[in-house]
Amino acid sequence: MIGKMVLHYRILEEIGRGSMGIVFKAEDTLHGRLVALKIIAEKLVDDPQMLHRFEREGAAASALRHPNVCTVYESGEWFGRPYLAMELLDGETLEQRKAAGPISSAEIIDIAIDVTSALEATHAIGVIHRDIKPANLFLTTTGQVKVLDFGLAKIKVSSKPVRQDAPTASMFITTRGMLVGTLPYMSPEQLRAEPLDGRSDLYSLGVVLHELATGELPIHGRQPLPLPAGLGPVIAKLTAAEAGMRYQTAGEAREALQRCAPGRETFEHGAL
Repeated sequence: MIGKMVLHYRILEEIGRGSMGIVFKAEDTLHGRLVALKIIAEKLVDDPQMLHRFEREGAAASALRHPNVCTVYESGEWFGRPYLAMELLDGETLEQRKAAGPISSAEIIDIAIDVTSALEATHAIGVIHRDIKPANLFLTTTGQVKVLDFGLAKIKVSSKPVRQDAPTASMFITTRGMLVGTLPYMSPEQLRAEPLDGRSDLYSLGVVLHELATGELPIHGRQPLPLPAGLGPVIAKLTAAEAGMRYQTAGEAREALQRCAPGRETFEHGAL
């Protein structure tokens, strides 16, 4: 594929590969920019569930422009294979970052503010991510966080299940609905396959922050691990078992986090 043209994209190098497809660094010759070009695996072209997930990722992420959401520039098909042309990012996921060593409280707060700012924007247009986890949060070399992978985002109710071998766990657990997400980061209501709102994403973020701060996932009913002063109460409220006990909006959570880091400016979102 290196050197080939995919419509007006010139493939420069492969930068990622997964069960859904391949991601290339490519030159957009029409707009004069570098992009990350994600092309679905050829073997999945006839798989309606994976096609649906791929299309949903493009639809959800392209519905807004926000500095803390990885921008989708374009989606389309190339010889029957769907593709997404996305913002090319330089840095690492939080999954990689947390494996590299301890993260300071100040950095955790900055990360959390960026993510809540992104969730505030996505929730405002009716999109629930449903898979907030370290692997889907990208830390750029400039210190900015980008939310990735809207493949499981809830835009409208769908009866189509996600394949069992998809990179994110999926299974039927009740007759009321389908459970989709990544188990350790799911809210209690998500585990019960109940209807979700933005508070479920906030719970998942709280789990991520707890893990970044302590190195371990929170376990309800166990003696809580010591958390950084100031940040501890915020994480505890984010991870409350009952949705009604959490912050009710991403904006509320962002404001609480800003009080932990006075003077930090954040982007005021605007959905396009």
